[in-house]
This record gives sequence, C-alpha cells and structure tokens, in this order.
Amino acid sequence: MTDILIASHGHFASGLQSSLDILTGMGKQVNVIDAYVDDSDYTPKIEEFIKSAKRPAVIFTDLKGGSVNQKVMLKAANEKDIFIVTQMNLAVIMSVLLDSEPLTKTHLKDLIKQSQVELIELENEKEKKNQIMISLLKGFIEGEKDDCTIKSRRPFDSWTSCFSLD
Repeated sequence: MTDILIASHGHFASGLQSSLDILTGMGKQVNVIDAYVDDSDYTPKIEEFIKSAKRPAVIFTDLKGGSVNQKVMLKAANEKDIFIVTQMNLAVIMSVLLDSEPLTKTHLKDLIKQSQVELIELENEKEKKNQIMISLLKGFIEGEKDDCTIKSRRPFDSWTSCFSLD
C-alpha cells in the first residue's frame, strides 16, 4: 500500500479521511493535516510524513498554489519518490489507496486522469424518465404496460414493478 498524506485548509482532509473510512474501511491508513483549524504549525507533520513514508508516497493537497500546497512543495522539493497531487478529490485518493500496482509517475497520472471531475448532463436522462412515466401512465389508464398487465388500478401497487430505468 502507498503511504498517503492528505493536507488541506480546514477540515477537508479529515472529512476525506472519514469518507474513506466509510467507503473502504481504510481511513485510518492515511495521514491527514487539517491546517488552520487552530494556531498550531502544521509544517512538522509534513516533515514527519516525508521522513517516515515508505517510497513512493503521495501527498494530496486541496488548492494548487494555496498556502498548504506551497508548504508541502517546499518541504518535498528535494525528496525522491514523493508525488504531490493537488486539486484533490475523493475519487483520486481512493484510486491510489486501493490500487495494487506499483506506483510510478505514469501510473499515478493514469489514476488521476480516471478520477477527473465530470459534468453529467441530465437533460437526456430527464427526457428518458419523462417518456417512461408517460408510457406508464398511459398503460395505467389503458390497463396494461408492455408485457406487464396492471392488476390494480391503484398507482404503485403493480405497475411500478413493471419497469426499469435502464
């Protein structure tokens, strides 16, 4: 398993750790830094991670060019096999955490690419669902829906079990 540090402004890092724990049960296996939640200096935690991490290791930060990212970059600048990934999200951290392949720069880039933020356009899905509902209502009124005969005239008794949104 790759050693991981998640560093962020506020409680974002520990929130990601909590999500990792819920989804994988492995939240305790990542190190976190919640910067600026109190007056303490978090730089020693970065240094300790770099010193103790099995290589290769990954440090995730929240904002490219942000103060947390800057401190991480300064501390890890001369370190071999410490990868810094910024603009982090839960998907990319899970990908690295659960991955069984040896971590290389090329492989890490692939994991990052697979975990990119995506825009999901719902208009087609809404239209599809609307058409399904129109068909269902039409079938309800006419007494049947495709291969499914309506046994009851009460909505949701039988006709809702006669369709799939796939």
